[in-house]
Amino acid sequence: MRYLLAFLLVILLLAPGALACKDIIALNEATAGDYHLLLKVRDPSRPGLQVLWKVDRGYQYEYHTPWTGRPVSHTVQHAFLGVATQGDVPPNVFKAGMALSDAGIAYGDADLPSYWINPSPYAWDDFDWIRYACQSAGTEKEAVDLLIEAVDMHAPGVPENLFVVGPRTGYVMEATAYHYHLEEVQSLALRSNYPRELWDSMVLKNVFVASSFDRVFEGAVRPGRAVRLGATMGIRVLAVDDDRVVVRQMPLGGRVTIPEGEGAMVGFYWVEALDCGGNTARLRVSYRYHAWEEEMYGRVAAAAGSITPADMMAWSRLHSSDLGGMRGMCEAEEKAAMVFKIPRQDYHLFSMGWFAPDQCAAIFVPVHIVDTDILPAYRNGMAAESARTLLHKFGHGNLTSDCTRVESVFLHENQAVETVASGHEAEQVAAILTASDVEMQRQAVLMQNIFLSAQEAEREMAAGAWNGSYRQTLLAVREALDEVQSVETRRLLAEVAASIAGGRLEVASLTGKSVGQNSYREGQKALDQGQYARAVDQFIDTYEDAQRALFGRPPSSGISAGQRRIDLVAAAMGIAVAALLVLYMARRR
Repeated sequence: MRYLLAFLLVILLLAPGALACKDIIALNEATAGDYHLLLKVRDPSRPGLQVLWKVDRGYQYEYHTPWTGRPVSHTVQHAFLGVATQGDVPPNVFKAGMALSDAGIAYGDADLPSYWINPSPYAWDDFDWIRYACQSAGTEKEAVDLLIEAVDMHAPGVPENLFVVGPRTGYVMEATAYHYHLEEVQSLALRSNYPRELWDSMVLKNVFVASSFDRVFEGAVRPGRAVRLGATMGIRVLAVDDDRVVVRQMPLGGRVTIPEGEGAMVGFYWVEALDCGGNTARLRVSYRYHAWEEEMYGRVAAAAGSITPADMMAWSRLHSSDLGGMRGMCEAEEKAAMVFKIPRQDYHLFSMGWFAPDQCAAIFVPVHIVDTDILPAYRNGMAAESARTLLHKFGHGNLTSDCTRVESVFLHENQAVETVASGHEAEQVAAILTASDVEMQRQAVLMQNIFLSAQEAEREMAAGAWNGSYRQTLLAVREALDEVQSVETRRLLAEVAASIAGGRLEVASLTGKSVGQNSYREGQKALDQGQYARAVDQFIDTYEDAQRALFGRPPSSGISAGQRRIDLVAAAMGIAVAALLVLYMARRR
């Protein structure tokens, strides 16, 4: 028996691994508006640069059946966009790890470590599973039925936690090639790469780790005490001091010292030292992912009722240090994150995603399901390569504040453009949203280039120019040009201004508004000639004219903050001269 247990333990330790994708769902009253949200953080099982792609309705491709390998022709019934590893996009089979269809349904996943798989060389992976539902499902119910159909075929070679969010409801489905559990979400749900409802089917975890996913020990222990969660393995207390406890996983594991009031990962377990004193400690021991889920759920639930895409972006950037040593939402590199926003009304037009090719070193950019174009940098991996370079240069978490400043403006302006687009015909809506999204994508790439090339002071100045709205940003960019010395940074800032003005000008034109383009052409001419301050002045005029045409708001003055400052100085000098003249005349009298 002892040898059998040792053999099974080795199997457990060598069990199929699963990279830590993470998903968060917020529905109904949990969000801040009339929309549903799904966050998917992808730590790719197919390493490489992460790219954004869209497949149109009617696209045809061949893919094999899950056991015999017989090729079958498929026709995409619902256009969908998604994130995949470079090379996993058409003309190859599209293997999206997160996706959004024109039925307003978003999909995400997180691998499950399990031996319950299709062992054939023709087994479907998680991307095949998602695509099978995404390309055909018109409702959330149809989506989960198709996911279950894949289980009935015993197709999956990768067990999964699957996430489906639409305009009406959302689901979490735990599934292997032979089991599944489906849960309809009422408000909040989150998961990473672990079983919960299917715990009983994971025999090795039941025997060795814990008798159930949510089993917890809390109590007093002394040195030498073994703590188990109804299973063979557990933790052993090695020492207790007044301010710490020393434990290890048994039967195999190194020593872990846990200060009083803190927690630490000890093999498969999360151990918290609640209290230490004398020769006794009070510990709380749980499965490590049960503790992780409790921690993350507490953070998400605290924001329930007001959750926005910005909150999802922030959660995607949590590191292990933010979570007391638990697994971070943001780890390693060549990852990606996407926040899907599904409105309850007009979801076929306004469903969208916010995509970051690396959420720790890149700016989230918008893409709507009706978009007819995506900036090439996001399709060919250049944006992801830029993000990877930024991550290597700055490390984890050191660009977050710079990125969020840009994103806050994008979120504000995207809402304004959606308001403009609403009420127009579908084709016009698509054109308006595409124009706005592509320019925001361009602005993000330009800003990431500034982050890469600029010195620290000028990088902070460029990031600090993003403030609340496009108009405030343009004025701040103009002011920054008076301080920035680097020609390259000045050029990139002027190109940002050109993109802002050009995008808003195109939106106005697409809505049938009459806006003169002379100032924009003059700005482009000045930009080409290296006259960056003059170029931005012209772009400010262009933007103000477009805003007035779209919203009926008179431009404040059509001049930049720099020009306004010069005018104020001139006025002050005029007043001073007049005062001196009056004083002189008075003395003569």
